[in-house]
Amino acid sequence: MSTDHARKARMIRATILMLGYAADDVERGRWSDAEIRKLGDQLATVAAALRGEGAAQKPLVIDLSEAKR
Repeated sequence: MSTDHARKARMIRATILMLGYAADDVERGRWSDAEIRKLGDQLATVAAALRGEGAAQKPLVIDLSEAKR
């Protein structure tokens, strides 16, 4: 496996984990529309990296701190 494939695999795993948490929080009304749009922007960056249209500039990070709850 190439280094690039390993990086993309880690990105996919992180995205799956974060989307699971985000889905629960969005369903419970804990995210604002602006936060949901920001998630969409981050997912577009990941999708572009997977399509080979450039690398994600920074890892996908979603704040799951207690302050949001």
